[in-house]
Amino acid sequence: MDRKIKGFIMKHTGGCLCGQYSFETELDPMLIIQCNCTKCRKLSGSYQIGCLYSLEEIQEKGDTNTYEFEGGSGFINTVHFCVQCHVRCKTHPAPEIMEGMVGIPLGIFDTAKNLSPKAEIWTSEKLPFLKTDDCVSESFEDSGIAERLTALLENLDNR
Repeated sequence: MDRKIKGFIMKHTGGCLCGQYSFETELDPMLIIQCNCTKCRKLSGSYQIGCLYSLEEIQEKGDTNTYEFEGGSGFINTVHFCVQCHVRCKTHPAPEIMEGMVGIPLGIFDTAKNLSPKAEIWTSEKLPFLKTDDCVSESFEDSGIAERLTALLENLDNR
């Protein structure tokens, strides 16, 4: 459901469990990716579905704590958690790979039912009972970095 804010239509809103952290945006994600890697699984307690935006495309409210970890690329990613309920609120991918981008977990979107991943990465670490949904059109055994960057660049032209 779209929400009107300050004369603009907010296409997506969301936030953490306690409501201390929230975000809003007028745009659909550039890319929605399911990550099956062990590190994301441990960070989220499940597999991770991230919705990628440029930092300028989202407005945020609330405080977060950060945690840095080495991703499969070998570069450092920064994860943000709500300071009160500790929900994973966003991830800043390594600047060497996706500078200026932010990944918002699908699970904190108010409109999560309207979104679905188009690609999945780290299928080499995917839990055997998880099936690939019909919405996923591309799967990569590793991080699929080159392919993700190409998809992001293609989506920039449509914004």
